[in-house]
Amino acid sequence: MKKAFLSAALALAVAGSWAFYPKAAEPTGYMMVIGSATFAGFTSKAEVTVVDPTGKVTVADVDARNGSAKKVTESLAVLHQAELKQLNALKQQGWSIVQTTAQTISPPAMLTTTYVLERK
Repeated sequence: MKKAFLSAALALAVAGSWAFYPKAAEPTGYMMVIGSATFAGFTSKAEVTVVDPTGKVTVADVDARNGSAKKVTESLAVLHQAELKQLNALKQQGWSIVQTTAQTISPPAMLTTTYVLERK
């Protein structure tokens, strides 16, 4: 009886210790979301790039059209919507924006917006 009680108590202590067992750490550090668009001559390109804390890079192309000012403006609106969609998805995962940098280089017309995010 004494051995059964001791075994049961030991098993209970081991099972209870699992609650305090270290869990896998979530990625820490910073993440970047970069929205960029280039309009040069007859070519145009827009994309949203995500660089996670481990250095993994994910690039998503965004439909960009060159030509009239209206088409360029519409392309930039689509790019900003794609950035916002990505930022909202990351916010749901606990990331928040700590810095935003916008840059324009001309010619060729190149626009870049960089968002630095931190998990809180």
